[in-house]
Amino acid sequence: MQKGKVYIVGAGPGPADLLTIRAHRAIGEADVVLYDALVSREVRQLFPEKAELVFVGKRAGDGRDVTVRQNAIHAKMLQHSQEGKTVVRVKSGDPMVFSRGAEETSFLKENEIPYEVIPGISAFNAAAAEFGVALTDRRGSNSLHLLSGTDVSGKPLNAQHLADILEKRGTAVLYMGTKVLDQIVTAFDPAERGQISATIVSRTGLPDSAIMEGKLTEVAEQHSIAPLKTPALIFLKKY
Repeated sequence: MQKGKVYIVGAGPGPADLLTIRAHRAIGEADVVLYDALVSREVRQLFPEKAELVFVGKRAGDGRDVTVRQNAIHAKMLQHSQEGKTVVRVKSGDPMVFSRGAEETSFLKENEIPYEVIPGISAFNAAAAEFGVALTDRRGSNSLHLLSGTDVSGKPLNAQHLADILEKRGTAVLYMGTKVLDQIVTAFDPAERGQISATIVSRTGLPDSAIMEGKLTEVAEQHSIAPLKTPALIFLKKY
């Protein structure tokens, strides 16, 4: 039997009308849909009735090892594609920005499974559009840097690396950064903290999205008192 095809689809920040036309088409042709926890209900409503729907996302505190979970996803893609089915792997945001999209495409290549990556609007784009956050600005910010608040081992972002970006008038966007926000603040001396602006955007694209903005120290203090919901992004600039 001819192998099926796997589509790795970016579901964007939530609203279904922010999907690309190609993403809509791929979802509509699916025999099997593998979807993550952050894929919105609005997008899930597009999944065809004929398709087998398989939830493969992470739930907080579920205790499952991430490597075991990812290997199980790979196994499902392999199994269903070998059965000649069209498999649609739906991931929130863009599938190649701070996700395991690279691992999945590597697996598909190694097993010679036909695949296509369909990009989606990433959270940083969506948040900037929703709340008018400038990613670059010719009056000051001349570069954009996407960073993770922690590395794969859980170690916080290198503060010197972040300081170098801000010093060169770059905009830093931190994914998964709210848990280490206090550590980021203390990594800068008091004079530097006063020159850094911070914006936290929570759950962009969803009905309960929210924003918190001000100087880094003020935002960190406010967030410690009334934390915004996750997922959240932190935008940092020096002025």
